[in-house]
Amino acid sequence: DEVLIRSIPEAMKTTDIVCSSINIGSTRAGINMDAVRLAGETIKRTAEITPEGFGCAKIVVFCNAVEDNPFMAGAFHGSGEADAVINVGVSGPGVVKAALENSDATTLTEVAEVVKKTAFKITRVGELIGREASKMLNIPFGILDLSLAPTPAIGDSVARILEEMGLSVCGTHGTTAALALLNDAVKKGGMMASSAVGGLSGAFIPVSEDEGMIAAAEAGVLTLDKLEAMTAVCSVGLDMIAVPGDTPAHTISGIIADEAAIGMINSKTTAVRIIPVTGKTVGDSVEFGGLLGYAPVMPVKEGSCEVFVNRGGRIPAPVQSMKN
Repeated sequence: DEVLIRSIPEAMKTTDIVCSSINIGSTRAGINMDAVRLAGETIKRTAEITPEGFGCAKIVVFCNAVEDNPFMAGAFHGSGEADAVINVGVSGPGVVKAALENSDATTLTEVAEVVKKTAFKITRVGELIGREASKMLNIPFGILDLSLAPTPAIGDSVARILEEMGLSVCGTHGTTAALALLNDAVKKGGMMASSAVGGLSGAFIPVSEDEGMIAAAEAGVLTLDKLEAMTAVCSVGLDMIAVPGDTPAHTISGIIADEAAIGMINSKTTAVRIIPVTGKTVGDSVEFGGLLGYAPVMPVKEGSCEVFVNRGGRIPAPVQSMKN
């Protein structure tokens, strides 16, 4: 595993379509802090040898990774999967926002109902398309991932959905609660429309890929701390976040460890896709292009976690028997 992880930077530099996933912990096994330290060093090295850290956009560090995730860069062909399988990812944040705009919902109960019904419709279409493709290609249909995955296009934003619920800007107080409502309603609606729900299934919050998140981060309202809190109630975790190029590897490892702890303790999938941009600092921005979008460089915390990270060993898995 160490040899594979150390090979990642060069692979990201010399290939176009290869992505990388590292799973450093789980609810059952705890968090491998030696792997966390190595992951931080790997991300830092990748940032140094790829233009504007672009290779880091293709690296995801997971806790509780799932095998049937159809979304890049976190998708991988797990050992429990068939040799070939069709897993479908359903996006559609723009559709959900439009549905709320055109509804007469006033209470949050009514908002949740609109989101649930919209998620049902989107999921049903994805299910039918996936099964039809399965027949045409003679490849087994796997799962349908209900995740709302934003794009940099105007209107196709998870942040704008949260603002449609009544927030003046994504990241202000109430954002975590609004995201929890959205995530739950999407799951409830999708589960009614498909008998094969899997993957991550929820709402993604990738900063550079969501024009509403970008605007909130540029305004200084959406911070790394707030994003971390939001990851406790939605899919995946800290995603497509640009940080200063001089951010130390141990700080990156500390960010990964914090996010993994949320996943481990809450028995959910969490992940980090973070990009130290060489030569850039807070107030600068970086353009990745295409679906990867544009990101303001966000500040990280003062202080150091170097001694903590370098202790190595394992953060033990939480006790499960007390929940029985």
